[in-house]
Amino acid sequence: MMKKALLAAVALSTLALTGCGGMNSYLAERRETTEMYHIFDARGAASVDTVIKAATDGLTRNTNAVSTDRPLNLHASKTLPKTPGRFDVVDVADAFKGTGMGAMLALSQNNAGMRGLKQAKCDGAVWTAKAVRDITGSNRLDLYVCLYQYAGGYQLDMYADFIKAEGGVMGFTRDIAYGIAGTPEQWVNKTIVDTVRSVEQATHAKVTHVEGQPAIGDLPWTDKYESASK
Repeated sequence: MMKKALLAAVALSTLALTGCGGMNSYLAERRETTEMYHIFDARGAASVDTVIKAATDGLTRNTNAVSTDRPLNLHASKTLPKTPGRFDVVDVADAFKGTGMGAMLALSQNNAGMRGLKQAKCDGAVWTAKAVRDITGSNRLDLYVCLYQYAGGYQLDMYADFIKAEGGVMGFTRDIAYGIAGTPEQWVNKTIVDTVRSVEQATHAKVTHVEGQPAIGDLPWTDKYESASK
């Protein structure tokens, strides 16, 4: 009798620990960071002003804030280059290497278990932009855009740094919201796609995807209704 009772107690304890472990796994706060880039080519003779306005309009559809820069090049050649430029990715902390600020940045990143703060470098671009989509307690997207003009048209380089929160006490609420409005990944995809669509519609150019990773996946379900209404 005692042996059966002991076995039953062990079995119950094991089940309790298993259930607790599963709950802890769900409630544990997690932070997932993803880098991505995509390059698009727009063939055509549209003006720079038209392309810039279209790209800006596209970015503002799904982001909280957009900052742009159109650098003045007093030595610009009248002959456009045969091939477009290309963006590069730089670590912000690299600019402060060997300084006290650099040491502080490196220490804070190490303590937080974070990689370096990265952004796109757009040397030679005729226009650049940074768009932010920040949903408090859920996710944040920093999207950098570099527009290059060349003899065949334009190239639109996009680099994104995407951070998503998972688990924690708000995890269940977030999951419900994602089921209704779409996942953060779907809205990242839509932000990129809507920018390209805006350029395509305004310039009547054929925009093609040159390269990028990870692949652009599903869009929020609301996109089908937006597309149908246009």
